[in-house]
Amino acid sequence: MALALVLWLLVKLSEEFVTTREVTIEYLLPENRSFVQTPPASLITTVKGTGWNLMSSYLYHKETLIKFNLPEKPSFTINGSILKNKIEQELTNLNIQDINYDFILLSMDGLDQRRLPVRLVRQFSFAQQHQLKDSILIQPDSVDITGPPSLLDSLTEWPTELLKLEELKNSIKETVPLVPPGNLELKLSPGEVTVSAQVEQNTQKDLFIPVQVLNGHDSLDFFPQKIRISCIVGLSNFDRLTSNDFTLEANFAEVSPNSANNTLPVNLSKMPKFVKQVKLDKESVEYFLVKAE
Repeated sequence: MALALVLWLLVKLSEEFVTTREVTIEYLLPENRSFVQTPPASLITTVKGTGWNLMSSYLYHKETLIKFNLPEKPSFTINGSILKNKIEQELTNLNIQDINYDFILLSMDGLDQRRLPVRLVRQFSFAQQHQLKDSILIQPDSVDITGPPSLLDSLTEWPTELLKLEELKNSIKETVPLVPPGNLELKLSPGEVTVSAQVEQNTQKDLFIPVQVLNGHDSLDFFPQKIRISCIVGLSNFDRLTSNDFTLEANFAEVSPNSANNTLPVNLSKMPKFVKQVKLDKESVEYFLVKAE
């Protein structure tokens, strides 16, 4: 029975079979040249051969690789006959029946490099009564991107992957990867950045701010002269925050002579960047005419 099985196997391996093989393609570009669009990295060929040859090809050529030295031209076409000839040189004992590409069109361009600012994509939430103490620091704040000029021309910045942190109350230092290029012809350096930020506790501070008069005259007066504001400020800036850091303005040029209402809105025209949630105790002043004696 074993002998019959061996004889049957020998007969089968002597017969011809049709199968497919994947062929890897390697493109050898001239120096300082790149592809505008990434060409196919492999192709599928249909091959015919005896069982012996197919088995031998699989055992000794598990990966079939063909290489092309490309000329320094803006475009170049590798036609089907060239592809077939290259594959036949690698798979010498097999008959190449078909290839899934009639041709491969290659578009090439020179290499250029551009330095782009990094844009941090973040989603932060803070623990109660906590906030950023200062600006977020990104190191490096710019990255080099290399590729064809036609792909670089439209780029103005490069984003990071999403950095999502919740209930922050301590300072952070995180390594954040950059979004990988969608086109394989673009190369980033480096591929990640370090994001640092200081977090501190905040509190509320109340101040009385004098209202400054714009376009006023001697016959007009207003009340109140000062308005209380409340704001949220980090503890590091609490003591140095004063009323001089804010400006409240009432513009009497907006007073209508026929108006029955004697109130005028107050505008907060200056405030520090490190405060938030500023609220005015009063958002308008009352004005009245002062008669000269």
